[in-house]
Amino acid sequence: MTNFPKSDRFGCDEVTWGGHRSELLLVCALSGIVGSVAPIVLNVIAAGVAEHDFVADTISDLGRGPHKWIMDYGFYINAFGLLALAIGSAHAHLGRLGWSLGIFVLAGTAFVTVLIGVWDKFGGPTDMSVHTKLTFFLGPLYLFGPLLMLGGAGPLGRGYTWLFITAAVLWAFLATAFKLAPNGIDGALEKAAVIATQLWTIPLAWLLWTVGREAT
Repeated sequence: MTNFPKSDRFGCDEVTWGGHRSELLLVCALSGIVGSVAPIVLNVIAAGVAEHDFVADTISDLGRGPHKWIMDYGFYINAFGLLALAIGSAHAHLGRLGWSLGIFVLAGTAFVTVLIGVWDKFGGPTDMSVHTKLTFFLGPLYLFGPLLMLGGAGPLGRGYTWLFITAAVLWAFLATAFKLAPNGIDGALEKAAVIATQLWTIPLAWLLWTVGREAT
């Protein structure tokens, strides 16, 4: 195994990268970034071609109507990025039990996200649809995911520690507020909650990119 010296930004003298496939980690990192950013871009595009109020209407509202395929692709690309992060995190295993559980959280989040895109039918006032039920699974997944992976990412830089914790706290607050908020403002809260999750996924992608780059 080969030891590569690390720069000060990782907060440690050296770490072992032996046996890592750099091309796999780099592809997973890029896919993770695309999977985080592309859905937001598609959300803006879908909102531009459909009648959408960013404050009052939710992302799921864009999953209905003649232009719903745009937002559906957003869900699928996001799921692909999450799965890529899970694969990259499994290859560059940086922790112990917490990191391993975080990998399954990433994969589970990808699975739920795909199902949310597939089940875009909504129930009535007294009937909770499959789509709505699936969104409740995202609550604990995005909350515990960054916290579980904190122990593996934290030693490589204090910035990861703060970003992962902030992602979990903001997500918990905004996702809860979204579920409890009146229809007039729930769309804005939902979008803010989605952006909060990127404080976990994008830094994680950057971490994988850095590990892959050091392994070349």
